[in-house]
Amino acid sequence: MNPRSRALSTKRRATRLAVAVLVWAGPTTAAAPDGGSAVSAEALRRHTFFLGDDAQQGRAPGTPGADAAARYIAGELRRAGLSPLGRDGEWFQDVPLHGTMPGEGTELVITSDCREGRWRLGEDYLLSTGGVQTRIPRDVPLVFAGYGIVAPEFDYNDYQGLDVGGKVVVVLEGEPESDDPEYFAGAQPTVYATAEAKQRIALSRGARGSLLVPSALEPGRDWARLRRAYAFEHLSLAYSLPRHLSVRVHPEAAGLLFCGAERDLDAVHRMERDHAVRSFPLAARIRFRGEFRQRDFFGRNVVALLPGGDPQLADTYVLVSAHYDHLGVGPPLEGDSIYNGVIDNAIGVAGGLEIARALAGRPEPPARSIAFLFPTAEEEGLLGSLYYLDHPLVPVHRTVANVNVDGLAHVDTFADVVGIGAEKSTLGEALGRVAARRGLEVSEVPPLARADPFTFSDQAAFAEVGVPAILVNEGLRWSGHTPEEALARYAEWGRTRYHLPSDDLSQPLNFEASRQHVEVLADLVWEIANDPEPPRWHPGRPEALAQLRTEAEGR
Repeated sequence: MNPRSRALSTKRRATRLAVAVLVWAGPTTAAAPDGGSAVSAEALRRHTFFLGDDAQQGRAPGTPGADAAARYIAGELRRAGLSPLGRDGEWFQDVPLHGTMPGEGTELVITSDCREGRWRLGEDYLLSTGGVQTRIPRDVPLVFAGYGIVAPEFDYNDYQGLDVGGKVVVVLEGEPESDDPEYFAGAQPTVYATAEAKQRIALSRGARGSLLVPSALEPGRDWARLRRAYAFEHLSLAYSLPRHLSVRVHPEAAGLLFCGAERDLDAVHRMERDHAVRSFPLAARIRFRGEFRQRDFFGRNVVALLPGGDPQLADTYVLVSAHYDHLGVGPPLEGDSIYNGVIDNAIGVAGGLEIARALAGRPEPPARSIAFLFPTAEEEGLLGSLYYLDHPLVPVHRTVANVNVDGLAHVDTFADVVGIGAEKSTLGEALGRVAARRGLEVSEVPPLARADPFTFSDQAAFAEVGVPAILVNEGLRWSGHTPEEALARYAEWGRTRYHLPSDDLSQPLNFEASRQHVEVLADLVWEIANDPEPPRWHPGRPEALAQLRTEAEGR
């Protein structure tokens, strides 16, 4: 899962992951319900231990460890009997990437009637995007744009009457709070709370970038953890380089932005508490000179196909995705500098491989074809999936669904599942049927996420172009834990292992729980692949319009 976007808005801290507290007791293989090939706990263990080993150095894109992982995945897909989906019979799709790291010469200066502040990178601010295009050579005005949100469905517009053309906007973390579940989802954050959404809105209004400042309604951030998240190379698609400034501001530096304005930062925070935030011009100005270490290289998506057998449906596709990249080598923590990404997402890749093997081993082929995509560079903004959708290997308008795998159950077997995005489309109904056959309940997503968890893994890229998508995880009804204990372990995992070197193979792993999870996913993929009726978004959803547009364009 994407670390920088999480760091930017401190969202999705632990939407479905839990700390492992049970040790895997040994290889287990359960019989497939239709007599086909079974999911193997031992195979899940083998894949996870290869991908998560220190030898792969955290699988950062463009590194030998990532290349080794891609070759391993392709080899396992070949052994499972699948066909390569890449051009000219290749297992890979090259993804052109551009990497940047800010250098010591990077300079950000805030000038006001009060004083001039030369901010220190890493101390006063963190830089989210960069490149030779990200440069503001002369002072340009700053303007405070509230939460930086335009949400017509809530009759809310922070930009009403505000001219931000050619300026840089200063926006608050978060979004308006409410007890009304119909207004910005009440206590649950919406996509508008994310830094990405705020940046998109600012740029669409003509701004040159955005500065994100802390909210009074949020607890203080762990700056050291944020700094670690920003210490890794920033990646973008080589043909879509950033041309804007995106900055997170340290709480102690933020006050300078409001110096000389009609309200200082304390007054802004009082407006927040009174639920009366409004936008206004600032007296301060900004200039920025970036000095970046840069490289261009190719990452690799791994792609494969299980052909369908129905003459009427074989040219339609269910696409299974599981990103194989992680952060690589970064700032050491307790003597460990390898960010292995075992749960995020070596174990998810293991699940994708076992889905492929199990379905390929069934006596009859599926009605629809099943495509498998193991994308690179998810952690830097779903880049591998976005490239695939720009350069699809099967028609997007004939891709009826995306089932994404990001993490697997690894603590305990379970009695319920959650479908992230299940309420958005008829995929929720398909999940309900599969769960019922396995004696499982479908529960609501646990209330841990700071923003809609649907938007923060590869399923979001597919939904953006109208492909019905879902991410399925275990619920909170674990065999050996109360729901309260399970919820606490989700949160604990997010605090102590998420995007840290401790997400490694030293944590206890229960591969019997993982096997159960993969069986559910394999059945769901099979259900979709054999249903004559393709999934559809529910009426009125914006994704439904995207689906109609993609179908009309024949992409």
